[in-house]
Amino acid sequence: MFAFTRILLITSTFALAACSDNNNNNNHSSEPEVALGTSITTASGPIEGIDSERAQSWIFLGIPYAAAPVGDLRWKAPRPVTSWSDTLSTKALPDFCPQFLYFSNQFAGDEDCLYLNVYRPRTQERDLPVFVWIHGGGNNNGDTGQETPAYDGARLAERGNMVVVTVQYRLGALGWLYLPALHGDNELDNSGNFGTLDIIESLKWVQANAAAFGGDTENVTIAGESAGAANVLTLIISEQASGLFHKAVIQSLGGNVNSTDTAFAQSQALIDDLMAFEGVPDEQLSNEELAAYLRSLDPQLLLGLANASAIIGDGVVIPVEGYELLETGNFPNKTPVLLGTNKDEQKLYTNPLGFNAYPDGPEELRNAVGRYLSDAWRVAGADNLATRLAGLDDMPQVYVYRFNWGSTDENGNSPLPANFGDTGGAFHSSEISFMMGNEDVFIFPAYTSIFFYDENAASRTTMSEVMVSYWSNFAYRGDPNGNSLPIWEPWSNAPAGPKAVTLDVSYADNSPRVEPDPTVYTEETVYAAARANLEGDILAEVLRLLDARFGDW
Repeated sequence: MFAFTRILLITSTFALAACSDNNNNNNHSSEPEVALGTSITTASGPIEGIDSERAQSWIFLGIPYAAAPVGDLRWKAPRPVTSWSDTLSTKALPDFCPQFLYFSNQFAGDEDCLYLNVYRPRTQERDLPVFVWIHGGGNNNGDTGQETPAYDGARLAERGNMVVVTVQYRLGALGWLYLPALHGDNELDNSGNFGTLDIIESLKWVQANAAAFGGDTENVTIAGESAGAANVLTLIISEQASGLFHKAVIQSLGGNVNSTDTAFAQSQALIDDLMAFEGVPDEQLSNEELAAYLRSLDPQLLLGLANASAIIGDGVVIPVEGYELLETGNFPNKTPVLLGTNKDEQKLYTNPLGFNAYPDGPEELRNAVGRYLSDAWRVAGADNLATRLAGLDDMPQVYVYRFNWGSTDENGNSPLPANFGDTGGAFHSSEISFMMGNEDVFIFPAYTSIFFYDENAASRTTMSEVMVSYWSNFAYRGDPNGNSLPIWEPWSNAPAGPKAVTLDVSYADNSPRVEPDPTVYTEETVYAAARANLEGDILAEVLRLLDARFGDW
């Protein structure tokens, strides 16, 4: 296993080289630069951050990037934040957006939630890459650290030598709702993609402010996981996001783009449910009355009844063709892409410690659903997407990974306790702790002491070293290679060409295990494998779920 101090030294060397190149290419102001530290002046006013307790980084928490989307601004495109003159304290994480918290079984959050956090190394180095993290959660859940401390960006900033930004955006029916009764003269207000517009607004904030934190506004990487990855992919095809980023990381892509007809049907169903629940008279309300009524409602009621969180192909923010544009190449933001999935994406779906589908079902059913739905995720979230992107003549290189840490290896071993390597393994979102440098925090913090313990500490350290190095290399240059890491070839559509690499750690000696994975999964191969290995009711249930999953994507 290569030493962590050596990785940091080499990473810093690459960072210095990258900054030197940036200094040669950028036109900097001749005015003397203000020393970097916990006091920063943004375009909206001065802020005061703090030293991180987790890393040699300065952190700035809860910086407003847009006006609070409340009252008349509910279901409108984000508006500029009001400037301030007194120093704003940015020392505590912001309130997260309204949502239902699954593990605590309650609604929580505040609509005044359009905030971001900035983390940067505790040095005077400038022109660092900017890495913007867009959280997942089905576009219904998520935050920048209160509920998910693995999102803390302090270690990634220090170890990757980058400016790291983590962003909150509107969720659920507050973030995506297409309803003509809410429409006016502003085409952005009418798009329905309010969460998407929030993220775009945060990237505009980055362009206006990253230099004040020592970041290079000409080297911005957007990264997200699950629904956050879907948000990244929609920014790639959005004209509204042009010029705001230069590289993209897509982890465990989940979600799709709805037509305006589908989005309107979902919105109308919400209205019908609200009318029935609230006992509102059946007579038709005018558009103005309906809009005022909806804006008066408690967010919990809206989120409790609504099933509206899919991105909308409105033709203004998101093209009506949605992801179909990836076939033609007729989209604006062709950047280097790093993407991939986890080996056991769906096993948490059937695991009793997770979402516990089939609580009374046989173990064979749990295992089959976990395996074949994970394979389906690999098709849509990685292999199919990589094949389409790599097939475009003017597309930069695409790098693909399979995250395997935690999954049982070919010898039946796993770094996870008991039989969780089989029943959970490398499940959905489990890679985040490692790529963020937070290998001491399980993605679900209540389970940290169960799954992260002394016996797998060295394995966790190695996995995090590998991922932070690859991801930060990619943020610097659009190529994950370097730092004496195993070579990661870009995806090729040639039959014998390189495909993905697996990211894992040797169970025997905790050394990096990064190996080529030449297999390409398709819908056809997943169905064929299920039919060859399953039968009876279990096969029928797996086929039903595969039909639904591939139909959604």
